[in-house]
Amino acid sequence: MVQKVHAVLVLFTLLLWPACVAVAAAGPLFEENFSTGLSALWKPVDFTGRTQYTVVGEGTNAWLAAHAVKSASGLAREVRFKPAAKFRLTWRWKIDRCPPGGSEDVKATFDHTARIFIAFEARLGPPRTVNYVWANQLAVGATFNHPSSGRARFIVLQSGDAKAGPWQSESRDVAADWKKLFGDLEMPDLVGIGLMTDADGTAADVTGGYADFRLTAE
Repeated sequence: MVQKVHAVLVLFTLLLWPACVAVAAAGPLFEENFSTGLSALWKPVDFTGRTQYTVVGEGTNAWLAAHAVKSASGLAREVRFKPAAKFRLTWRWKIDRCPPGGSEDVKATFDHTARIFIAFEARLGPPRTVNYVWANQLAVGATFNHPSSGRARFIVLQSGDAKAGPWQSESRDVAADWKKLFGDLEMPDLVGIGLMTDADGTAADVTGGYADFRLTAE
């Protein structure tokens, strides 16, 4: 499990380049609706086995299905933007169920059917990440650190199986969430976005869905 968080952070370390793009005043900075399939710009982040990521058509829309069977792997996409007063990230997600026995505070069972993470540049050490998670046990609104690293911090947006099945829409101010999780530490450049469905520790079979990512700045 220690390798899980370290591999995510190392991936974003490798993605860092000297220049970041200054945010524009209007229009989205980043969009992904998977309408043209899974772009090669999404890079795999492998840990234990490989979660199967497949684009699924749904009427005129498309979404990314993530099927984990005793596996743990994610996808990450490089984005480079200077800090803004407000980064608004919106998306839709869904799960079939939480991994039975999954936890938020025990490394051995730290599995989640749906998780989004945003990575920020670090001058020393691996990048810090703001993570949005569909929790197993903790209540909506709770915050916590990854059991292996305080550089990966989490906000619970959904929890448990009560809303499993249908799509749930999310909208977050990433800059405000950075401050909520990291306090007065100045927010660095935003350098990556990723997602992960994992079930290796619990040896579960779970499926998460992701759709309609959009990042804007104000």
